[in-house]
Amino acid sequence: MCGIAGAVSLDGQPIGHDEVRAMTDALSHRGPDEGAVRLLGAGAGLGRASAALGHRRLKVIDLSSAAAQPMRDAQDTGTLVYNGELYNTAELRRALLEAGRTFRSRSDTEVVLQAILHWGPEEALTRFNGMFALAFWDNRERKLVLARDRFGEKPLFYAESSGRLLFASEIDALLAHGGIPDAIDPEAVELYLTFGWIPAPWTIYRAVRKLPHAAYLLAGADGRVRFRRYYRLEERLQRTPPRNAPEAVRAALESAVRRRLEADVPLGAYLSGGIDSSAIVTFMSRLLPEPPRTYSISFPGHGYFDEGPQARLLARERSTRHTEVVLDAARLRDEIPTALSAFGEPFADSSALPCSAIARVAKSGLTVALSGDAGDELFGGYRLYRALAASRHVQRLPGALRSGLAQLLRALPSRHGGGVDGAVHRARKLLAGVGSELAATHAAWMSILGPAARRALRPGVEDRDLGRSLVAERHRRFGGGLDRVLAVEVDLPLPDDMLAKVDRTSMRHALEVRAPFLDPELVELALALPAAVHFGAASGKRLLRRSLRGIVPDRILDAPKRGFEVPVGDWIAGPLAGHFGEVVTPRILEEAGGLAAATVTTWRREHAARRADHGRTLWALFVLCHWHQVIRPRQQAAARRVEPLARLGLVSSSALS
Repeated sequence: MCGIAGAVSLDGQPIGHDEVRAMTDALSHRGPDEGAVRLLGAGAGLGRASAALGHRRLKVIDLSSAAAQPMRDAQDTGTLVYNGELYNTAELRRALLEAGRTFRSRSDTEVVLQAILHWGPEEALTRFNGMFALAFWDNRERKLVLARDRFGEKPLFYAESSGRLLFASEIDALLAHGGIPDAIDPEAVELYLTFGWIPAPWTIYRAVRKLPHAAYLLAGADGRVRFRRYYRLEERLQRTPPRNAPEAVRAALESAVRRRLEADVPLGAYLSGGIDSSAIVTFMSRLLPEPPRTYSISFPGHGYFDEGPQARLLARERSTRHTEVVLDAARLRDEIPTALSAFGEPFADSSALPCSAIARVAKSGLTVALSGDAGDELFGGYRLYRALAASRHVQRLPGALRSGLAQLLRALPSRHGGGVDGAVHRARKLLAGVGSELAATHAAWMSILGPAARRALRPGVEDRDLGRSLVAERHRRFGGGLDRVLAVEVDLPLPDDMLAKVDRTSMRHALEVRAPFLDPELVELALALPAAVHFGAASGKRLLRRSLRGIVPDRILDAPKRGFEVPVGDWIAGPLAGHFGEVVTPRILEEAGGLAAATVTTWRREHAARRADHGRTLWALFVLCHWHQVIRPRQQAAARRVEPLARLGLVSSSALS
């Protein structure tokens, strides 16, 4: 697990060592153990490099120098920098040895390198079972390959600027190059105000893009940049479901956990007390020679959000060495600068705060943690799925009855969370989506702000409803219908919300997190099954519960769903109200995107009076203003510190290591 960065000349101008070194230095938190930059191309030894690859290393498997990066083969035909873990290393290594390839290390990095050299980039990528972002330089063809894993666990950002193609694991590192324009992308702002996160390929900066998951980029000596998808989830959903689906799911999940236990450093798990993480910890307890270390978050006094008690019960039952991280409003506020700075752009999923806090604590005892991420997306755990199923039934009610119910619900207190207020909040959203196509209802449930609210917030700014278009495009790609809602979730919000959150907050503290639920065999098995197997209007995770019955305690399998969330709405109206007012000011709202302060004031009043739940919206505005006030100026300052001569390719002889 590491950070990668690099540059390729598209116009023939030489690449300098220092321009890539500036980017890798900005990634030192991802790889604190060591780092290096290598100049590449026929003229590299003469100061005329065609490319440069940089790496920051977090040692996980094969801690020796033989596994250091950038890594090249013995014949110097190719060089690789790689961030991630390959879980089918053993079988790929055997196949490559039989084909005559040789190895100098035990690392998965060398397996990736030899696989690309032997099979070529696209075939090698289709064989990889893992999470990764990589850059491979072909010294024979003077060609760069950038690639990301199937489901988007590991990030990769790129930009074309001043005759170069630049790439890095994080936005801050890319901007540290110093040659990238920092104009804000208005489409990205609209998407952020829709979802609370920015989907690929957009970023908050117009000049910077995210490489989509399951894709690779080719940049050659001819100056052309081309993109290809090497894996199409929609083509993998036609498999014949197994006769005994619960048994198949259980076996696939146990195999996925087993594959993710290889490490030469301390390994443990996140434990929320929900079904997914409890299953992971249970299988780990069976497969490891001693009980794992586990870590959980607790929010005392916030019953709906607090999974601490359930996590403690499971930890005692499995005899894990358990640590509970207790969060209150004061500690949450202390975590805000670290958590929000991890993303380099506005990111309003409030669960990033507990993710950052738990990673900080877990790093003191671990280098690798397994998590239950993606279990909800694959097996229908979110209330969204049950609401979409229920909306089909509510549509059959007479229109007058639906209107009367909607009017009644608008008069009742509403809050995101549990209890009566939470039920009112969800019922309002359900009725609001009735009568629309499934894709439109899905998009409305994913959104924190609809088009009308965005127009009120940004008067005079055209709103194209890009988010709804993206959701509709995914529904068309996967065939539409309730059976394909899970695939849409895996393809759109999972990589750019859930997995982005886990990667940035954990790697900010040099902690690697692995997600067994994202094993390709398990993903394709779950998504090939009809929606009715997974969820209905009243319950979710039907198949997963059946699969784990007798393995995970019934009290966990039968407990109501609790999201890994923060009671941020309560805190904005209470202990964080003062801090919110300091950050979200009329001046900053105007500078951050021409946002109407009067509209924000109205939402704050309604939220405080419990006439409406604007918690997620207000938090998104806080994050946007914080980014504009704190993070963007820091990025601009770092870019200005880069020595201009480095961007002209003027390097010292010591740079040719």
